[in-house]
Amino acid sequence: MSLLIVAIIALTSLVGVLPAGAAQRSVPQVEYSADSISQTEDITMQEHVYVTPTKERHEMQGGANAENPIRIFRRDTKVMWQLMPSEKMYMEHKMGQGNPRERDMSQWDFDETVMGEEVLNGMKVTKYKTIATSSDGKKYGGFSWRTKEGISIKTDLLYKEGNEKHRMMTELKNVKIGKQDPQLFEIPQGYTKFDMGGMMGGAMGREGMGQPGMNRPARPGMNRPPEEAPATPETVPPADDRSDTDKANDMMKKLFGR
Repeated sequence: MSLLIVAIIALTSLVGVLPAGAAQRSVPQVEYSADSISQTEDITMQEHVYVTPTKERHEMQGGANAENPIRIFRRDTKVMWQLMPSEKMYMEHKMGQGNPRERDMSQWDFDETVMGEEVLNGMKVTKYKTIATSSDGKKYGGFSWRTKEGISIKTDLLYKEGNEKHRMMTELKNVKIGKQDPQLFEIPQGYTKFDMGGMMGGAMGREGMGQPGMNRPARPGMNRPPEEAPATPETVPPADDRSDTDKANDMMKKLFGR
């Protein structure tokens, strides 16, 4: 399995920590681009974002440019794409499916209070305090700083579910309001759709190659006693027996600086 793919899958799981809409309830009324920093307890992620009222493009920063994945959110068509430029491939996810938190926001009761006016990162903003409670007892609360156009310049939220607590902070800098190129929110030509099921099946097949099993004959030498096995030359480095997840975590640390 490609380590880049493993890293993207791990990254996708991070954005599901908070309920959908918790990080940004307001919908911007203008188009803009900005530098974005997102932080949780485990990771710091830097991105360049392009935003319209119905579409978003998130380009991860750090590491080699060819390795940086891209996420495109299309709220107009309820789909999210993850682009892998170095692989010329993309994954597709239906928004609102697979994550119950994306479907239950109508069950949340929001209490939002205006705290005052401020200037943050060169933008005039209103600071809000938000406390939200769902019908099943989940809670989140915190502060957000939004412009009159609905741009969330900063959010700092704490989400609680049972004994679990998760904190997430996002902040925008270098905000530039203006029309965005519609092609930024489309799948580039030449990209092929990534088949997760096929990839997993292929990876498992490769892991099982050469090992005795159902309907698979053992390769010559597979049952050789340990003492008869050929010695490994000292010049050959030891195999890296870390899991793909461990390797992906190392890769993500290099990408994000954590």
